Amino acid sequence: MAYTYSTKRRRLNYSSTTPNKWVDELPTELLGLIVKKLASNFMDISRFKAVCSSWNGAARSYTSALLPQYPGLMYPSTRWGWNGKGICFFSLAEKKVYKTEVSQGFLGVVSFLGSSHGWLVMGNVACKFGEIRLFNPISRKSRTLPPLPRGSPISKIVLSSDPSCNNNFVVVIIHETLNVPTRLAFYQHGGGGENANAWTVLEGSHDHYFDILLRNNGHLFALSKDHSIQVWDFGDTYNNNNPTKIMHFRPSRAQNGIHGTLMGKKKWLVESMDELLLVQREWLGNNSRGAEKFDVYKLNIAAKTWEKVECLRDCALFLAKNQPAMSLSTQKLPRLKENSIYFADEYHEFSHGDIIDIHVRGVFNFETKVVKQYCITGAQNYGYSPAVWIVPSPW
Repeated sequence: MAYTYSTKRRRLNYSSTTPNKWVDELPTELLGLIVKKLASNFMDISRFKAVCSSWNGAARSYTSALLPQYPGLMYPSTRWGWNGKGICFFSLAEKKVYKTEVSQGFLGVVSFLGSSHGWLVMGNVACKFGEIRLFNPISRKSRTLPPLPRGSPISKIVLSSDPSCNNNFVVVIIHETLNVPTRLAFYQHGGGGENANAWTVLEGSHDHYFDILLRNNGHLFALSKDHSIQVWDFGDTYNNNNPTKIMHFRPSRAQNGIHGTLMGKKKWLVESMDELLLVQREWLGNNSRGAEKFDVYKLNIAAKTWEKVECLRDCALFLAKNQPAMSLSTQKLPRLKENSIYFADEYHEFSHGDIIDIHVRGVFNFETKVVKQYCITGAQNYGYSPAVWIVPSPW
């Protein structure tokens, strides 16, 4: 069953003689306690804010430093993309599907390029040049990024921070070019300077890249095809117009560890518990529906080695085709399954000469090595655009 939600604020109208007057007279401290109990599920907060102006104000005051939010899966509501219309959000906390619409001004057929810090990254494939927009599906805010030349598809995009909280943020992408399989480029939003209105190629980025990770200290980590690590320093404030490459090394691997450079295997970098992890997913067998294997390694920078991880203690990982991996605390978000990998991915099968898009959504238990697939009602036909995990940013 799908539910429709709207971010338009609704208020109850009542007079001083109505029985609902009590909602506006609850002590601020009590409202704060209620908000803290609800804060990890943005849908609960949205309902709370809709009651009246005083409850809305309390929610904003007490969630200015937001508690961790439960993630959800976002995908187009029709097979052929949005056509300027709706998107769906599957809430992991509530096991429900909610529908909403994109803001006005999104023309043509739009595809998800990923998500970062609670914002969807969308590309308009109908445009002559690669229009890129950031869209917060909760607050309805949007940002327009400089276009990329046509024929430069993006395979990964990361933001340095939440645009809702800081207008000066950096966007880094992995994209394809005519002469190089992949290239790293960045754009500095709101910072001015020589790179204010254009994408800039990151100096020294010439490899085939699997993934990128932008850490809070301004260090960009890139994982290349041969599993080497390259690091650029953007500076603590991300106001550096010329980030410098400060590290390039190839960690050693155990013989039964990371396997070669096979392109059929997908790899993600993720920061978890202050450690840098590498997640590798492998399809098993001829028919890969539901047959997944995941291996996780942590980077020992001092020893320059990848070390096998046997347990994801107190956390769960979230993976999707073209977005940064996420690690979330199962202590702070107890409805998540500890020691698990949630994934939403797609692959292609051939049937009578036709390519069939197969979408897989499941949870990999890291202890038992068993995948439990889950079905989302109404999500079987989002073939035009890949689904992405998103941790809502309500403001």
